[in-house]
Amino acid sequence: MKQFQAVYRDRDSFRGSVAEWETWRLENVSGQALVHIFSDGAGEADVRSARDIVEAMMPDAACLGASASGNIYEGSITTEKLVVTCTIFERADSFVRTRLFSIENRDVSAFRAALREMKDAFTGVKAVEVIMTIDTIPVREVCAILQEEIPEEIPIWGGGAFGDNVFSAYVFEKGKAFNSHGIVLALMGGGDLHIMNSCVIGWRRLGSALKVTRAEGKVLYELDGAPAYEIYHHYLRIPNDDHIFYNALEFPFAVNHQDRILLRHALACHDDGSIDMSTDIPEGSIIHLTYGDPDTIMQNVARCADQIRAFAPEVISIFDCFGRKSFWGGTEGSRETRPLHSLAPTYGFCTAGELIRWRGCMDHHNLSLVVAAMREGGAAGRVIPAVQEEPRQNESSMSMVSRLVNFINTATAEVIEANGQLSVMAITDQLTKLYNRGEIQRRIEARIGEKCAAPDGPDATSLVMIDLDDFKKINDTYGHNEGDQVLIGVSAQIKAALEALGNGAVGGRWGGEEFMLMLPGMGLEAAADFAEALRASIAKLHFALCGSETASFGVAQALPGEEADPLVLRADVALYTAKKLGKNRVHRAEQ
Repeated sequence: MKQFQAVYRDRDSFRGSVAEWETWRLENVSGQALVHIFSDGAGEADVRSARDIVEAMMPDAACLGASASGNIYEGSITTEKLVVTCTIFERADSFVRTRLFSIENRDVSAFRAALREMKDAFTGVKAVEVIMTIDTIPVREVCAILQEEIPEEIPIWGGGAFGDNVFSAYVFEKGKAFNSHGIVLALMGGGDLHIMNSCVIGWRRLGSALKVTRAEGKVLYELDGAPAYEIYHHYLRIPNDDHIFYNALEFPFAVNHQDRILLRHALACHDDGSIDMSTDIPEGSIIHLTYGDPDTIMQNVARCADQIRAFAPEVISIFDCFGRKSFWGGTEGSRETRPLHSLAPTYGFCTAGELIRWRGCMDHHNLSLVVAAMREGGAAGRVIPAVQEEPRQNESSMSMVSRLVNFINTATAEVIEANGQLSVMAITDQLTKLYNRGEIQRRIEARIGEKCAAPDGPDATSLVMIDLDDFKKINDTYGHNEGDQVLIGVSAQIKAALEALGNGAVGGRWGGEEFMLMLPGMGLEAAADFAEALRASIAKLHFALCGSETASFGVAQALPGEEADPLVLRADVALYTAKKLGKNRVHRAEQ
């Protein structure tokens, strides 16, 4: 593969560049060419002029383009408005086909149908590059369709065309009008074409987890029941003004999605505290605030570059989020693109969102760097020098920021752990390690309140009330320490029996030597059988001083419409009857 690049400044000089490309192709290879035209604020007339020249002088070339928020030229993010890249495939059987799809009224059904109709077109395809106008189409639905309709072994990568208040986002292909609600695909294939794609993030978690308690589409209303903006105001003192996008850019949200982490950043904030996000975050999602750490970002870039170096690429495609460019400060974002360019010629642009099928799943990313390395032929014999690390800037301040954040995260984790321990202690009997009476009673009431109308089958609920026989004699004869050892031993036996059931059964200490068990999904007979087995196992226990101990059991099953208190009372009466009948036995309550 061979790559050429040019900046379009005027028709005559650009004609000269295109003539050189086509001459090289005709003299050296017979392969096809793919031309990318990316515009960062160039006038529409200039974009059309560049495309017309390419179509006229390279009639066999595939051609596509899009609006951008920054162009990548000779490996760096440039301020040049119009950059054109020509990639020439050198193998005769290599090919590239482009296809533009228009998404009308956000309806993706026609797009899905079109992909299914062109199923045969994917024969021999090794990769698909995709560029779309993300803000005007349902991007998550499109990603799902690409995942489902394009064979899973084919890598997919790309980005979102950029638009703002001055220029609308658009995509185009050869011979077609600019499309402000479209998707353009480049299907690349060939017997000896190889592709490797990857995704670089680099933002680190900050603070504790948050739950999305209210959201609708791209609007995030509430986090943990409070207005979403409060997270920025309370912790970061970011004002709710026209600059919130730039102020919050260093602190996007990390969303857990299908075992992977996706970043989402704020675009604007409303008076009610709701935030317009770059992409929708589903209600119920667990998210974290994150922060951009330059060292972490560059370490991730270095790891990606090492993997690509081993792949031995000939050309590298880069789709870099415009948010990362803003984070670095314009062209300083070249720090993360130049290491890749040192491996092979690069092309790409700064996007309004990144797209990649990575680790088996097609996702829409934000604040990421999506990379695809390409080559024709094998990697053997290709020698690529090691990547030279970018010089660190303000190393001491970066180190201090990183250390402060690590301190905050560690302190937060310790507080969360301590709160978790306090929560467990609040519902646990400290001697027996079973639930205390308040917690087991609450769980019984919750279960009965939910299932009281249907007490049979899996919705059945039975209680088992237990009282140790003649327990006072143990305390009086052998002391309270021996009594405690009996309570601990019996509780361990109860806990093991409940865990063996595996059906959500729970138990708690009801009083001094009394226990209450709740058995969900068990009728009276099954519960009585369980109680009998537990009674026998308790009777076999051996204690240092008192030797053995027995227990009496009362069993009751919830009746239709019965509330918790009457059910507990019937279990208590059944237990009293077991005591009256001679102890060390199980008695069923009257139904």
